Order: sequence, then structure tokens, then C-alpha cells
Amino acid sequence: MKIETIIANTPSLEISNEWIIEEIEKQNPDSPKNIIKIYQRQVLTLLKKSGSKTRVWRDRQKGEVAFDLIKKSIKEALKKSDLKQKDIDLLIYCGVGKGFKEPANAYMYARALNMNAQCFDISDACMSWVRSLEIAYRFIKSGHYKHVMIINGEFNVYEHLYPYLWKIKNLKQIEYTLPAYTIGEAATATIVSPSEQVWTFDYVSAPELSNLCSIPIEGFEGFIEKDDKINLHGINRFVSFGADLFSNGKKILTNLTKEVIKDIDSFDIWFPHAASETLWLEMGQELGILPEKNYTKVYPNFGNLVSASIPVGIDLAEKENKIKRGDSVVLWPGSAGMSFCIAQFTY
Repeated sequence: MKIETIIANTPSLEISNEWIIEEIEKQNPDSPKNIIKIYQRQVLTLLKKSGSKTRVWRDRQKGEVAFDLIKKSIKEALKKSDLKQKDIDLLIYCGVGKGFKEPANAYMYARALNMNAQCFDISDACMSWVRSLEIAYRFIKSGHYKHVMIINGEFNVYEHLYPYLWKIKNLKQIEYTLPAYTIGEAATATIVSPSEQVWTFDYVSAPELSNLCSIPIEGFEGFIEKDDKINLHGINRFVSFGADLFSNGKKILTNLTKEVIKDIDSFDIWFPHAASETLWLEMGQELGILPEKNYTKVYPNFGNLVSASIPVGIDLAEKENKIKRGDSVVLWPGSAGMSFCIAQFTY
């Protein structure tokens, strides 16, 4: 399987760390000033420590909507690949951001673009795009499909974060709220086609950590046992214990990398799902990955783009001539769940 093309589109509203801090004060006019100031200082310190600078959101005043950016990505991917809608055999929609629980969101975009492809969705938090790649690889390798398109629309800010998570109840809230302030938004479209290239996917799952990052939906209580870490912000609101995620994730992903990768220097570029630039740079340094090979530019400039982080990174790297055809590539994501992956292929 080969990647024909990856197209990414991001919304236009750039949100700085300073705006995040100012908005905390605006959203809490009746709270004790000293508590808010302490909270603001802690948030700003931790954002800077993670490598955060800006994140991108839809500009609602300009009328930006997810549908337009997703559709634009699809059209641009088809054009760049010199393919028509009818050439796509399978359309996979993946990720956290979505407009429908039923039907699969892929059907809605197939309908909007007059595509007669088979359709389904994949949901595995920030791992969704990589999981979709492996599914596409298995289908293409078996000869079942020829051209597969993977799309996502990670637009979650107004749906699950803002302004609700800017309202401060107490200082302890920062433990499970800070990651919300790093989230950005993006749409991507990836087209993959048959080739002799071999891909490998190695995973580790840690379901015992599944309660560390969640967005519960109405009636969730009937589907799990009681858990004090879930639903701390309410239904459809994002809860993420960032420090616990990173401390556990760093250990698991580092061990997986050591187990799977025998020659670190043999790869040309590594693409993490960066929910923290600092964390992945530290892991890279520990493993002996040269900083210039560890592509961490997405997080500081666009925010945590959830399952769109890696495809956005590849799109950016190609525009910067940081990746070229024939390069040996590692995808290096960690995700809520928790799950971790080392995926290897030739671009």
C-alpha cells in the first residue's frame, strides 16, 4: 500500500496561550479573584512547559463550519491524486469529532460528494487515523479494494470544551482540565492505493487506564461500573487527566519503541501524535532519535489535533520538504484508551 496523498485544512482563528488565560478570567466574573489568578498562573506555566503556543479553532464570526473544511480536503485530495469520486471504493470517517451517532458519518460525506463507495466509521480516539490506515492496508492487500479514502474532522472545541471548561469550580480542576486548553481543530483526507510496499503495525493497549480521558454521552452510567474519574464536567464534556496520561504513556510507548525498533538511525522521520511537544522530544532524546527527525511542529502551532495530528504533520512536512518519496517513516502515536502504536512504512 502507498499513500497517494494527504491533504489537511485548518480553520483560521488562532488562539494564543494568553487568550486562554484571559478567557478564564472572563468566564468567572463572580469567582474569588485570588483563586482565579492562581489557576491562571498554573495553566500558563504548564502550557508553556508542554511547548504550547497557539491552537486553531473555527471562526464562527466568519461562518467557518466543519463540513466545509472536510469537503474541501476531500476535493483537494481527489484532485492531487488525479482521481474522481467514482474511483474511491471505500470511504472511512475516523476520529472523535463527528456530527452523527447514526448513520456512520462516512455516508454523509459520500452523499455530499456523490460518491458510491462503501462506507463506515472508525472510533479509537487519537489512534483512529492509524487504525484506519491499518484496516485500509489489510483490505488493499487482500485485493478487496483499490482506492481507499480516510477522512476526519476533528472539530470538538465548541461541542465539548468551550466555554464550559473555562468555568472554574476549584483549583483541583486543573488536574483533569488542562489538556482541554491545548486542543486545536483540523480536517484531513488521505488516499491510499495498492503497491508492493510492506507496512507494519505494532500496538500495545492499556485498558486499565481507560478512565483517564473520556467524553461521556447521555446514559453512559448504564454501560460501565461507577468511576469517580468519569463525568467530572458533565455529559458531552471532555475530561482528561493529562499528567497521569503522560507519565503512563511515556513509559509504555518508550518500551514499545525499544522492543519494535532495532535500528533507530535507519529511519528518516518520525511522526508523533503530539499532545505535548516536550514529552515527545524527551522520549526521542532518550531513545536516540535526532531532534530534526522527530517532527513535533504540529502541537506548538496548531494544538492537539486529536486523530488529525499525524496526517497534518505529514502534510506540513511534505510542504517543507522534510519528507520525500522513498523515505523510511515511523508513526508514533499514543491515545486515550490507552493505546500506543509503532507503524513503519516507506513514503
